[in-house]
Amino acid sequence: MKINRLVLASTSRFRRVLLEQSGIQVFGIAPQCDEEAIVGSDPWQTARLRADAKALSVEMGAVHENSIVIAADQVLEFQGRAFGKAADEDEARLRLREFSGQVHRLHSAFSLAFYEADHAEPKLLSSEVVTATLGMRTLAADELEAYLRTREWEGCAGCYQYENKGAQLFDWVDGDHTTIIGLPVLALLKQLRKLGINTLTQPMGPWTCETVDPARTLELGQI
Repeated sequence: MKINRLVLASTSRFRRVLLEQSGIQVFGIAPQCDEEAIVGSDPWQTARLRADAKALSVEMGAVHENSIVIAADQVLEFQGRAFGKAADEDEARLRLREFSGQVHRLHSAFSLAFYEADHAEPKLLSSEVVTATLGMRTLAADELEAYLRTREWEGCAGCYQYENKGAQLFDWVDGDHTTIIGLPVLALLKQLRKLGINTLTQPMGPWTCETVDPARTLELGQI
């Protein structure tokens, strides 16, 4: 089986940069699903289900050759509750006040789907969720306002960008930085290698893989 290209079902420039820095060249296509309408039994499950839905929602007309679609989602868990992106600065302020001096977790999920040329339905291959735990330091009021002025809270589940000035908000973290940013690259690379795609030795497709068997791949993954 030939896999011609890797597709990122996301418009996130952060995830695109993470992949490119790791040597994964992808085509970006926006997913076609309402992720906010998908809610699992807990924050971990919500992240996985949303990543699955994104991976399976790319328009078939946009995929003209055998492709692996990569999708990701991130949900913040604090005291058993799930948090997504803040709607505005006031909500971001309330969130950061709540997280200040406390510990929260980021559940970063990714899913892989196989799109075969001229076939109607994609096939889900694997899903995995990797969790990072973060201890935010107690923020003074002027620090919180200074951070809000950076606008880094916009579009981020935790109302911060850890890879930028948001690093100043934390005392400690347990987890790799790609999980915190929103796409666990080490776990993703491992799953791609299981499929026969090694972007270190062969950065660009086509890649020769064993016949793609969703049942077998799901067994290898952590769905």
